[in-house]
Amino acid sequence: MSSLLPGARVVKAFNSLHAQFIAPDPCHEAGRQVLFLAGDDADAKNTVRDLTSEFGFAPVDLGTLREGGRLIQLGGPLSALHVLKQD
Repeated sequence: MSSLLPGARVVKAFNSLHAQFIAPDPCHEAGRQVLFLAGDDADAKNTVRDLTSEFGFAPVDLGTLREGGRLIQLGGPLSALHVLKQD
């Protein structure tokens, strides 16, 4: 996908969560909503990690788009997984 946008810094995030877990406050009594992300550009992933952490999510870096992206694509083992991180 990133090959279609030369020079773009692509980070895959949010697609593995149902909207019902994105729309409300990601901070719960039991913990923060985990947000899986993947990408090939470390700086871009750091930006997304920092921004989503400020929103209240608990971002988890799964690695590259090829490897981590497969884990969170539709039908992947982490797709639609609702996980809370206890702080």
